Amino acid sequence: MKFKLIHKLLLANAGIILSLTMAFVSLSYFISQSLYSNALNGIDSDVLEHLSEELSAQYNKNGSWDFYINDHAKWKKTVDDQFFAVFFSLMKTIDAHTDKKINPSSPDQIENPKWELPFGTFFQRLSLLDANKNPLIEAEILNADASYQKIKLNGKVIGWLRTGKINVDMLPLQQYFFDQQLNIVYWAVIIGGIASTLLSFLLSRHFTFPIRELINGAQQISRRNFKHVIKISTHDELQELAQSFNSISTELEFYQTQQKAWLMDVSHELKAPLTLLVGEIFAICDNLSKCDESTASFLQNEVNHIKRMADDLYHLCEIDRKGLQINRKLIALKPLIENQAKRYQSKFKNNQIILNEHYDAHFIQINGDGDRLTQVLDNIFENSLRYMDSPGELWVRLEQIDGQALLELEDSGPGVPDDLLPKLFDRYYSTSADLRKVSGGAGLGLAICKEIINAHKGEISAISGTRGGLCLRILLPLCLEESHE
Repeated sequence: MKFKLIHKLLLANAGIILSLTMAFVSLSYFISQSLYSNALNGIDSDVLEHLSEELSAQYNKNGSWDFYINDHAKWKKTVDDQFFAVFFSLMKTIDAHTDKKINPSSPDQIENPKWELPFGTFFQRLSLLDANKNPLIEAEILNADASYQKIKLNGKVIGWLRTGKINVDMLPLQQYFFDQQLNIVYWAVIIGGIASTLLSFLLSRHFTFPIRELINGAQQISRRNFKHVIKISTHDELQELAQSFNSISTELEFYQTQQKAWLMDVSHELKAPLTLLVGEIFAICDNLSKCDESTASFLQNEVNHIKRMADDLYHLCEIDRKGLQINRKLIALKPLIENQAKRYQSKFKNNQIILNEHYDAHFIQINGDGDRLTQVLDNIFENSLRYMDSPGELWVRLEQIDGQALLELEDSGPGVPDDLLPKLFDRYYSTSADLRKVSGGAGLGLAICKEIINAHKGEISAISGTRGGLCLRILLPLCLEESHE
């Protein structure tokens, strides 16, 4: 059976309310009983303390306990006087804020009433003991559970007072009192439980509503409906989460749009050479054109164009699937660049492009993958061959600066608008004709270059050149090991 979050919250709240209610009822009953017992026995403790002081004074005056042992009425009067003095003093404190004032000196209040109590009056429960706790005046009602109070004179124990503790369970009204209290508690629990359950339901709906909205938003994203906006105004983490979902939707919508445009560009780049190839091949087959050296060179260039596009797509897919594999070793940059420039020298010459090389006198060495860096140079040189104005010039400069190797490749034109420069390396951003012209058609070659340079913990950027063209700047960290050419 599937439980929704709102059901779990309701069950959890109901369990908490039930547990707290049971604990409250139990504690209320036992604490009330304990407080009631402590209140009654607390009066006894106060009376014992005052009575012990009075008895100490009487013992000091008479020299023994015989004056009480032989005069029972005097013993009773002393005990009653002290009891009612303490009792009315406490009652006066309790009624201090009421209109009715108790006057302890009034004869009708001081006179000891004939109480019929199941546990006995204070006098009936009180015993006078000597210093060794031997009975001198025995209580009328004995109780095994008793309290003791020392009677001291000049720091010496001269006797003890013993009084049996009050058992509230013996009170006739005790059970009625607690039953009434429990009835009040039960009604409070019932009313409070209903109100708490209703409040819990409303709060559960309040808390689960934004979650339902988030679930709905996630389902819309899974259906690729990126225009759906989650509207939550709870001013808490759930609202932040909703805003994050909306940001994800916006980014995915942008990504989807750019991906579609990129696929259109790739299709266009592949369609153009394929159309030329098919048309030329059909023309040769229909004897409308001859397959001479010029035609073969043209077909070869178009095939190489298609192969380069396919290779770039494959490399990007490999990078996305399992990351870029880098086989690091010590590499001297100058020989690597010179070798690639030498390989492209004839191609540049055929396209009337002059290649200018300038190398730092320092021996520049890095820890990197020579094949991958060669791939970067190939992509840049191929772009230069395809998209530079002819005749033109290409400047290659390598130098050491601030503990890094700086490689700059600058051409004589055409240039790139400043607002498009940061987007040259984005594989999904090549929708404008100007950007397609400099980025390799569909933004693949320079995107691969960026992945390779980033894997070497370097940086690649594009700026406007000083000679009217584009300048690509590559920064690579130098190897820490010192070496000499």
